[in-house]
Amino acid sequence: MLYILTVHFKDKWIDIQKRQLERFISEPYKVYTRLGDGVKQGTTTVNYEKNKHKFDGAIPGAGHVSESFGKIIDYITKNEEIKSTDKILLLDSDAFPIVSISDFMNEKLKEYPFIAVQEPMHEWDRNPLYIIPHYCFMMFKAKHILEDNLTDCLREIIVDKNSNWWYGIVQWLTERGYDYYPLTRSNKEDLHELYYGIYNDMVYHHWAGSRNMITRPDRMRAQHSGEDVEDIAKENHEVSNQVFERVSSETDIDNMMAYLKGEYEENN
Repeated sequence: MLYILTVHFKDKWIDIQKRQLERFISEPYKVYTRLGDGVKQGTTTVNYEKNKHKFDGAIPGAGHVSESFGKIIDYITKNEEIKSTDKILLLDSDAFPIVSISDFMNEKLKEYPFIAVQEPMHEWDRNPLYIIPHYCFMMFKAKHILEDNLTDCLREIIVDKNSNWWYGIVQWLTERGYDYYPLTRSNKEDLHELYYGIYNDMVYHHWAGSRNMITRPDRMRAQHSGEDVEDIAKENHEVSNQVFERVSSETDIDNMMAYLKGEYEENN
């Protein structure tokens, strides 16, 4: 069984993610979530009662993503008979597969204990290359939460040299001598150097899909250009809304993904 754990603080991504999982996961799976009912994020609030039936299990509340993943893991280990050979997929609210991924991921898990999106902003940090997994997509065998103390590393906020709060995962991998398989950004068309990312031509992550769109590259741009970072955020939200309109469309999402992969020309 594949257990997919996700956290939603807005309604907007729930149906999109659910649809993409149904399309592209070809093995038995269940989806569990924490829905941040009552916590306003921007202009919308996720509605627990409206959305809880869309999941195999849902818990209410809001908090840091690390806390939420920890609570969902506690929930499934209490309410499901999880086997060590089962698989766990941590998935950000605005991340989902764009092609069939089950066979590929299962083959990689035979070679690697951990599969994750590689956070692309660290490709510039090359002495040595800082290959850091990102929590938007992490897959591993359930034995690591049952027997190998991974849950504590997921729920704790441990900051690294670049102010990333998920450094505990890096420490967990290093202490055990584990290599992880990185899913790397594969966009041929970049609307932004971080947002709207395709990884291994298999997984999409919108980035900042449920919060103000200011991230490290935006702050670096403001520092070098002298622009107001809030003006950059406004520009990002305008582009994000255009992309979201296409991603939310059942008839246009594949065209949008093909465009980002360089396989589709807009004037066709």
